[in-house]
Formats: sequence, C-alpha cells, structure tokens
Amino acid sequence: MSNPTEDSPASVDARKDAWRRTLQEMESIASELEAEGWETVAIPVGHAAPEPPEAGEEGRFGFVHVIPGNYESAFREAFEAGGFERYDVFRQEIGGKVFFLLQLLDPPSGNAILLAAQYDEQHSGPLESAVEEEGVVYSHVQKLDATHLGSFRHDEPGKFFPGD
Repeated sequence: MSNPTEDSPASVDARKDAWRRTLQEMESIASELEAEGWETVAIPVGHAAPEPPEAGEEGRFGFVHVIPGNYESAFREAFEAGGFERYDVFRQEIGGKVFFLLQLLDPPSGNAILLAAQYDEQHSGPLESAVEEEGVVYSHVQKLDATHLGSFRHDEPGKFFPGD
C-alpha cells in the first residue's frame, strides 16, 4: 500500500479523520474526568504552532495555542485555580501533521483543562532542538489578538516528542 502524499485526497481525508478522532477523544476523556469529579474545560484549539525561542517573545518558547474567544472565561477560571503540574500528551502523526491532546490536571483544585490541537510537523525541528537544550517545554494559551491567557511548564518534554 502506498503512502499518500501530503496534498493527495487520501491524505486530506486522513487528516480530517484524525482531527475528528482527536476531538472525540477529548470529549471522551472530559466525560471520564467529570465522572471522577473533575471540573473540566475541553477546548478545541483554533490554531497551534511550535514556537522556538528565536521566533517569539524573548525567553518564550514552546507550543502556542490560540483558543476561540468563547472559551476565554472558562479557561481563565480553571487556569487561575491551580498549578497544573500533572499532564499527559496523546498524539499521532498523519500526513505531515501532528494531532495531539494535552491533558492538564490540578488535583488540589479538582480542575482539568484539555486542549485538542494540530500543527505541521515540519515546523517542530527548531523547537525540538531548544527543548533538548533546556530540558523543558511550555504551552502558552492566547487569544487570536495575542492576549496571553496562561502558560504551563512541562518538565517531561519527551511526552511531546516521543521517539526522538
């Protein structure tokens, strides 16, 4: 079986299906967490991109997640309640894209934030290099107008770049 090229109809369909499955997985995990008593905010990210240190604000690097404005208040409320030191990353690569779900948990407050995102795999190299040097990666959440809503530090960056 041949591997579809990035722009072939089969690859486009595969990416659409992967995004649909990512959103379904987010909803499924949100339901499980809520059944366990977590206050959960599940957000389909409008745009995500790996940001190496030289591309963004000075000293800032990691994954930038642009969320739709209608999720701002729910995100802020959850974010301000905790530290979110527990996290996990569920990811798959299809047709040159990385589809991932970032699960952030703050047991003391009982809050969970789920961010479903996708980005072009070809843009991750410079960030991966920076993460290897620093030993840490960040997730930055902002609105379309670049209003910063919150950042998370991840001390196990291998969850974002498995197999490297």
